[in-house]
Amino acid sequence: MLVSVIIPGYNHAPYLRERIESVLNQEYPDFEVILLDDCSTDNSAEIMQAYASGKYSCKGREVRFVANESNSGNTFKQWAKGMSLAKGEYIWIAESDDVAEPSFLRECMARLLANPDAVVAFTWSDMIGPDSKVLDRSWDETWRYKAPGVYEGGEFCLHRMVYKDLMYNTSMMVFRKKFFNNISNRYLKFRHCGDWLFWFEMCMQGKVCEVPIKLNKFRQHPQKVSNDSRITGMDFEEMAEIQTIISDTLNLCSYNRKCLRGRQTKRIEKALRHSSDATYTTYVKELKEKFPHIYGGNTFDKILYTIDKVLNLSQMNK
Repeated sequence: MLVSVIIPGYNHAPYLRERIESVLNQEYPDFEVILLDDCSTDNSAEIMQAYASGKYSCKGREVRFVANESNSGNTFKQWAKGMSLAKGEYIWIAESDDVAEPSFLRECMARLLANPDAVVAFTWSDMIGPDSKVLDRSWDETWRYKAPGVYEGGEFCLHRMVYKDLMYNTSMMVFRKKFFNNISNRYLKFRHCGDWLFWFEMCMQGKVCEVPIKLNKFRQHPQKVSNDSRITGMDFEEMAEIQTIISDTLNLCSYNRKCLRGRQTKRIEKALRHSSDATYTTYVKELKEKFPHIYGGNTFDKILYTIDKVLNLSQMNK
């Protein structure tokens, strides 16, 4: 079994069949599907069981279903559980509310098989709404290089993983399972941004393949966990912890640290300006004091980041 597709789900019943069908319809021939339910309160488990039992056609694919007896409280724990069940040499964590084009797995595997030193391959994404219609927004055209690329992991992380997590949706990645055993368990302590640290540690182990084609569909809807993290401000705390780890691991120079501090200071100050919630405001101000190396930027830091951003975007669009 060459590829294991892990579909970890929690309360995504409205999107689940579309997701599973988009996996089963992949053009790549050699994969298994592992369905994981984290004690959903909707009928997600019933849908997954229907595929595993053969009620719905699995198109000749091997499909297994495993349900938790209690909710894990953390989707990243489900990732680790899926990894322990996987038979394949390669892993695709296909989030249960997203969708993939039929050629997704074929294109990613072609890059990985052609580059033995590659750890991960990823595609670009369309944003879709609850109704599966493509939204008029995209992060890839702004922040990606236009040509297919194979990058050294350290360089990729330095240019693409410091300011923000440009591997923003796990569904758009396929990786070699053996490298999972080398990453730390630190990502498990985070509820919202653990994937950022997971992919950083993964990419640092080898080369990264980019497929500049929109073969993944990243669904946006009100029930996303990331929405809750933005409302509470928890994302700012987790980002600061993770960016501290990344900065220290990469041994960022003074210039890059100033740019990072300038960007994050602008972000947190914008959040404060737009909030009328006293509890939220107090919490975010405390974070500025707790992480001055991330949120304590001055005017020079913010100007430096703005100039650096313009220069980088100009270079990427050549």
